[in-house]
Amino acid sequence: MQPSESMRPPCSPSDFVGLSGADRRNGYRRTMGGWLLVLALALCLSACQDVAKPELKGKGPLAIVIPRGTSTSESHAPIEKWRVDHKRAIQEGDFSQKECVLCHNPDTGCNRCHGYVGAKGIQIPEARLYYGEKGEMK
Repeated sequence: MQPSESMRPPCSPSDFVGLSGADRRNGYRRTMGGWLLVLALALCLSACQDVAKPELKGKGPLAIVIPRGTSTSESHAPIEKWRVDHKRAIQEGDFSQKECVLCHNPDTGCNRCHGYVGAKGIQIPEARLYYGEKGEMK
């Protein structure tokens, strides 16, 4: 190998001199396809970002909103235990989803977490009776 050859780009038209037309096109396509794959992978990795999880008293679009003056009921204490066990309480019949919307707005609480974890959203038509379009209690 001559010193000038080491300075050439990894894929140039001169790499394919002496090959038939079909072989030249296939080799060039494979090389360019490899570079496109590397570029696509780099774009995918650079687009990944950390997504904040929904938090009680948090900030941003996933914040769990509890209206001022609302106290945590005895059945929900401690709140972290309730966050994990509420599905069990609904399945066992301790509460129904309709009872939940008496205190909780699904759009500003339930569905933010459910959407984050990929769980089915809460769709209770009666919730519109209690909460307006802006999510505030009527």
